[in-house]
Amino acid sequence: MNKREELDLFLERANELIDSTYILADVKIAGLLKSIASSDTMVAIFKNCLSGFDYYGAQKKYLVPSKYVKDKGEFLLPQNSRELLAFIFTLLADIDGNRTSLGDFINKYFFEDGSFASGYSAFTNAVIKPFKNSVKMLMESVIEGKLQDPVEAIVEKEEKLAKEKEESERNKIKEQELSKKAYGNSIKTVKELLFADKQKIKNSKLLVVDKKDMTLVVDMLANVIESEDKDAIEYAFVAYKYLAKSKKCMFRGRIKALSSEIRNIVNGI
Repeated sequence: MNKREELDLFLERANELIDSTYILADVKIAGLLKSIASSDTMVAIFKNCLSGFDYYGAQKKYLVPSKYVKDKGEFLLPQNSRELLAFIFTLLADIDGNRTSLGDFINKYFFEDGSFASGYSAFTNAVIKPFKNSVKMLMESVIEGKLQDPVEAIVEKEEKLAKEKEESERNKIKEQELSKKAYGNSIKTVKELLFADKQKIKNSKLLVVDKKDMTLVVDMLANVIESEDKDAIEYAFVAYKYLAKSKKCMFRGRIKALSSEIRNIVNGI
C-alpha cells in the first residue's frame, strides 16, 4: 500500500469504531491498531510521539476526578497533537491488551445517563474522533510534502545518534590512550585552558569578525595539540602567543601557563 491507501484504511477502521456499538468495540479497536501497524509511516509517527512519553504522568494530567460526581472522573483532551496521539494510542493499546477495561473506563469517565450506548458515544466523540483527525492531518501533510516523512526523520535521528555514540567512543579511547602517555595530563590541561579562552572570547564585547579570527587561532592550537606533530604544535603556539600579547588583559598569564605544558608535550613526542 502507498501512504494514501494506508491513510484510507486507517480512516475506514476509525469510522468503523466510531459507528460501532459497545459490544463490538474491542474488535474494532484491534482493527484500528492493526491498520496503524501495517503502515510504516504511521508506525514512525507514533514512534516519534511515544519517545520520552510518560503515560502514567499523562494519566494523572488527563484523567482527573470529577468535580461533581463522587467516584467518577473526567477525560481532558491533550492540547498538542504529539501528546494527544501518544496518550490515546497507549490507552487503546492498554484496552486491546486487557490492561484497561473499556467498560470500566467508560463507566468512570463517560458516565452519561447510565447506559453503555450513551457512554460509548461520548467516548468515541471525545477520544476517537480527535485521534482520527490528528492522524489524518499529519498523514496528509506527509503525503502533500508539507511535513518530512517521519520514517526518514527517524532514520536520520538514528544515524545521528549512532555517529554521536561512535564519536563518543572514539573520544574515550583517545582519552584512555592519552592518559597512558607521560604528557597526557599536559594535553588535558592545555585543552581546558584553551576552552576557557574560547568562552572568554565568546563573552567579550569585541567585534564579531575579531572574535572569529581569535577563535580560529585558539582552535588551531587545540586541534594540533594531540597530533604528535612537533612543528605544527610549535607553529600554532607561536600564533597563539602573538594573539595573547595583543590582548594582554584577556590572556593575562596564559603564555606562562601554557608554555610549560606544551614543552612537556613536545619533549614527550
